[in-house]
Amino acid sequence: MTDKRKQIEYFEGLLAKHGENFLALDWNSNESQKLRYQVFREIFIYAQKAANISVLDVGCGFGDLYGFFKSEKMLGRQKIRYTGYDISEKLLEVARKKYPEARFELKDILEDRHVPKFDYILASGIFNIRTTDSGSHIEFVKAMLLRMSDLAKHGVAANFLSEGALPISVPEDVNSGRYYYFKPEEIMSFCRFISSRFIIRHDYHPGDFTVYLLK
Repeated sequence: MTDKRKQIEYFEGLLAKHGENFLALDWNSNESQKLRYQVFREIFIYAQKAANISVLDVGCGFGDLYGFFKSEKMLGRQKIRYTGYDISEKLLEVARKKYPEARFELKDILEDRHVPKFDYILASGIFNIRTTDSGSHIEFVKAMLLRMSDLAKHGVAANFLSEGALPISVPEDVNSGRYYYFKPEEIMSFCRFISSRFIIRHDYHPGDFTVYLLK
């Protein structure tokens, strides 16, 4: 499994270095972050429940997915009940300051066996940082996907750094071993194990793909 302590230290270290912006969450830009959220919201169409929905944002960071829903006027129009979970209290402090009306909790869904179910479980960028060996990391990802699927009533959406990113990545990033570049076919094979209904999107960014697991 992944090293939770190292995960927390990594992102809190970025927060201390960069302050309260996208760099602290290891995104390249606000635009790339928003692009992933735009892909996420399409699961509401594929899973055929687009209104009066509960959404859990796993690894919510600064609550920017909530901010996206708010700016797109989706909270009221689609009656979204948002909850954000993260394992870093310092990141959650920023989220609560930015969006005091939203619900954020310090929670690890693998450790806490009393997490309620939600219509949708979404996770953006939480699998891209590797804090252990490759084998342990992929086992962590599989455990998380299984857990998210178990907690979701209608669907799960998660994105992954793709091997397609290697030719366009900075060499020092690739060589650092900090990032995990996923084989889309490996994730697709595991998706078949979890659900008979799934979609893989590798059309919106050359170095990123999104998986929808549908109930």
